[in-house]
Amino acid sequence: MNTRILYALGAAFVVIGGCGDGRLQESEPFEALPGLHAEVRLLGVNNPGYSAVLVQVRRLTVTTQEGEELPVRLEARRALELTTPGHAHQVGRFVVPEGVERVAVEVEFDDFGGWERDGSGGVLDMRVAPLRFEEPVEYLTQRGRAVVHLNLEQSLRALNEVRLLQPSLDVRH
Repeated sequence: MNTRILYALGAAFVVIGGCGDGRLQESEPFEALPGLHAEVRLLGVNNPGYSAVLVQVRRLTVTTQEGEELPVRLEARRALELTTPGHAHQVGRFVVPEGVERVAVEVEFDDFGGWERDGSGGVLDMRVAPLRFEEPVEYLTQRGRAVVHLNLEQSLRALNEVRLLQPSLDVRH
């Protein structure tokens, strides 16, 4: 499959699937909110030879231990290409109020993405449970971010021309 076709396919998924913008209205001054400003990034690692893996993030949700949703701004508004070595895409930003010790992060993907390898390609089925992890806020204060390392070799399962995303991940800072 031609890379241009794959990118067009990814763009179509964005239009069909839409993309949420978190819990914050654009008119609210996100940058002025008090608290720790942090971000979530997504990095494809351990690539077994894919020339393209496109995913689209639908929603980013960050909550406290008590279940209170924190202000979030989704930054990933286009398909993310996970085979670019060393490039961690910014998924979104969030604000942690003072006094919160742990947060739960959830990254939900659109239903479908795309892949390309050895001159062929197809659909990436991402209809799975969202990526979920918990973070001590003290880890976020060190660098201001959590980087999700998505292991491409372990996460993409072949089902004929379709690949199924079964996320294998590690969170770094």
